[in-house]
Amino acid sequence: MLMKNLGKNVLLLHVPFDKRREVIKSLLPPLGLLYLASPLQKKGYNVALLDLNVDNVKRKELRQIIQDQNFILITCYSEAINNVKKIINYIKKVNNNAIICCGGPHCNTFGEFIEGADIICIGEAESNITRILDCFISNKSLSHIPGIIYKNNGKLVINQGVMKVNDLDSSLFPARELTNRQKYGFVGNAKYEVATIMSSRGCPFSCYYCSFKLNTKDYRKRSVDNVIAEIKVLVKQGYEFIFFGDDNFLVNKRRVHKLMDAIIREKIKANFFIQGRVDSADYSLYKKLSKAGVILIAFGIESANQDVLKYYNKRTTVKKSIEAISLANKVGIITLGFFIIGAPIETKQHFNKNKKFFDQVPLDILSCSILTYYKDSKMWDDANKAGLIKDEEYAIMSNIGLCNYSTEELHGIRTDLVKHFYINPRRLLRLSYKIVRNTQTRKLFKPFQFVNWFKMLHNKESLII
Repeated sequence: MLMKNLGKNVLLLHVPFDKRREVIKSLLPPLGLLYLASPLQKKGYNVALLDLNVDNVKRKELRQIIQDQNFILITCYSEAINNVKKIINYIKKVNNNAIICCGGPHCNTFGEFIEGADIICIGEAESNITRILDCFISNKSLSHIPGIIYKNNGKLVINQGVMKVNDLDSSLFPARELTNRQKYGFVGNAKYEVATIMSSRGCPFSCYYCSFKLNTKDYRKRSVDNVIAEIKVLVKQGYEFIFFGDDNFLVNKRRVHKLMDAIIREKIKANFFIQGRVDSADYSLYKKLSKAGVILIAFGIESANQDVLKYYNKRTTVKKSIEAISLANKVGIITLGFFIIGAPIETKQHFNKNKKFFDQVPLDILSCSILTYYKDSKMWDDANKAGLIKDEEYAIMSNIGLCNYSTEELHGIRTDLVKHFYINPRRLLRLSYKIVRNTQTRKLFKPFQFVNWFKMLHNKESLII
């Protein structure tokens, strides 16, 4: 490693997904970076967070912030990788002595070196981040740390493996004090504040479009006592709304029962958003979820066509989707359904069947997206082998070469489906009733905020979940 005179100033940098995005108040804090902050603070590092999705800093201010740093840790998403590369170039011009460390979903998926960075972390770095930075400060070898890529005397070094936290209870709670809480809110309402919590990591399923092939996919869970302890901290800090960011919160129903029982027993007053699969449908569980304070469940439904679900390897059924939505509606929980369009087998008949599904089930909110082929997913691999996607194409939205429609046609179909969903007067009346009867829900869905949220959910560049 090249010796550098380093101090202990660390900047956690969240790069915007698209240079055209406006600064909005509807994003959730970058939880991964906040997990890195806690062990660094404990080890005596001076840690700051800059989220360029919500922090509207002027170039002069940004320059000064970068000049003051010894380490800059960047979370990377494939959808933002061009912006990551641009800001790395800018950092090098402003402060060439700063050590740039990249990690996050893009690095986990591709395991590639990003030019200009000093080190790439693959996996869950919170258990190793202090060791990595300490090595740079003391000019010691990085050879003993798994899951990293770096340059040594100009040569690329790849340490095999993946950084992984096996005992999630051992991780310190995220350093949420680094965020400006009023800049975040799940539906863009700055009058309330939302915290994100992860009670488990990984998902035991293998959907065709999923790109997470690393060992970090393994399903691991925190103890109920550990999760309850963090929830109590959040409530004490004044958070009324808590979003469970688990890949599949409902996958272990026995554990969810225990967690909800603990929330009820401890008389914790908070409101929860969760997401999960439709095959979790269980009236007694949903009733308990409602009693514990769950006000919204987001389901990954994807399609109302069984052949499309089979193509995606969802390992569930349309019947299960109907049952899950109906049971949640019965206990008064608001439901959000994620749908995907653009599968190679889809035709107009499939889209019409989605519309019939919308007319028949009491789903409250729809988020419809166009199928994207992410590199390292089984779906991307198959398309690549067939010559439909090039090696250097990380994320390709479904198009005429991959399905029966162009991307622009799919945007039009998507708009048509969304309009059809929301013009149903019964749906609007039902959702209005749920909002009115629940005092806490009314804080979320004020008329203008609600309209803005719908616009955001269905904007072409939306980043919601």
